[in-house]
Amino acid sequence: MRILVVTHEVSRTGAPRIALLVTHALVEAGHQVHVVSRRTGPLLEEFEAAAPTTLEPLLRVRRRLWLTRGLRWLALLVDELAAAATILRRRPDVVYINSTSAAAYLRPSLWLRRAVILHAHESEELMRAFLAPQAAVALAHRASLIACSPSVHTALSAIAGVSAADIALVLSVPDADAVERLAGLDPDHDYAAADLVVGCCGSVEPRKGADLWLAVADRVLNANPEASVRFVWVGELVDPPPGAAAAHDVFLGPSANPYAHMRRFDVATLPSRDDPFPLVVLEAMLAGTPVVAFDIGGVAHQIGGTGVVVPAGDVEAFAEAVCALLADPDRRRMLGVRARERALTEFSAKGFAEQVRSVVAGSSGRGPQRQRVGPRLTPGARDH
Repeated sequence: MRILVVTHEVSRTGAPRIALLVTHALVEAGHQVHVVSRRTGPLLEEFEAAAPTTLEPLLRVRRRLWLTRGLRWLALLVDELAAAATILRRRPDVVYINSTSAAAYLRPSLWLRRAVILHAHESEELMRAFLAPQAAVALAHRASLIACSPSVHTALSAIAGVSAADIALVLSVPDADAVERLAGLDPDHDYAAADLVVGCCGSVEPRKGADLWLAVADRVLNANPEASVRFVWVGELVDPPPGAAAAHDVFLGPSANPYAHMRRFDVATLPSRDDPFPLVVLEAMLAGTPVVAFDIGGVAHQIGGTGVVVPAGDVEAFAEAVCALLADPDRRRMLGVRARERALTEFSAKGFAEQVRSVVAGSSGRGPQRQRVGPRLTPGARDH
């Protein structure tokens, strides 16, 4: 089949990396795949190596329209016209929309009678925010739906008004081969051999809990005045807390290879307020690094006893967990080994690819169909 994979961007964040895995899986299955990205970014070359990839037209025009007060209606119209033009040019049998933030492709795909798959990676609040401007909430039930985690699965069922049994549950997984290869390289930052490094990877912004993380750092450093403890955050300064831009020794900025940093971390942290199924947790686990995280989304299911999960927003408990791990190298080492084993066995790219291919095989160029893949959830089931 001819398949158009739509990614909202080609950044190093979670959803675009899943789009890259989807692309590889479909190409390996013999499909003719073309990728369109709605924005440029550092993963563009990797997408181009996987399949023919283009940037959506009118990028600058659409951006100006979205930023101009009173022209939102025109921005929406141009978004959908750009999507329709891309579909008409590529003539796919299936349009694979790899994020609700690319919902502009849903209506044109249905207009043009293409089978459409919508792969959701966002929490309920973000999904509604992305779908509402495109009036896509009322159309979502006409697509084959995929959820990246049990919490997203439940939210998507409620939003689309579709039975949970008709939504594919395909857990997001890391690209283990790439993570392991890159983790073996030297990081693009110097660490002293004696440093105990507490690290975080991701965009520096309130949703990712940058302010909570700084509060944790204060408590841990005050509790360990004699130890050489370093807190470092690798990632773009999107909306940093006050003073972050000047803290070059803490906020290191983006890295082309965050996995080399993860391997150097003694403790990896996830202070996010909202993150349905963060790949960074599984990537740290693959690097053999124990994780301390807030109990949000599917994080407890990911970690599964190979790290420490504390109540969401509980900075004191988070700091205590970090301190306990820093004081116990044998436990850190044991948890790291278990974490790596769990990531390799429970979250494999091979299993992910098989599930994605199954969903695509259940769709048709004559129109959208739904097919459930993955474990059935009991009513009220949580990610963990």
